[in-house]
Amino acid sequence: MTDYLGLLTRKVMCEEFSQCYNINNLDFFCLWTDGSELTQSAAQSACRHQNSFLPRITNSDIQSKLAEFRSAPRNLLASISFWIDVKAVPISSFHWIDGSPLAG
Repeated sequence: MTDYLGLLTRKVMCEEFSQCYNINNLDFFCLWTDGSELTQSAAQSACRHQNSFLPRITNSDIQSKLAEFRSAPRNLLASISFWIDVKAVPISSFHWIDGSPLAG
């Protein structure tokens, strides 16, 4: 499916992209994007509408698959920010599950 996304009055061609992953034959999950830039609330609603949820980074395997997904040649997320599902913890800064700083 091909769609258009307006970026600063310039239109660029966007293609839906999804990829499914299986980690250690236990965790199976799929990531999807159409390149749209949404607010966090709108992204959550879009996911709920598809009976899904924002990505949850609960271990370094999932974190590495998300990085792989973002770097796929046809994926538009490589150059823009994205939302993830997080929970509050009593720390002073955000970081990935492997301890590296959260960026993007």
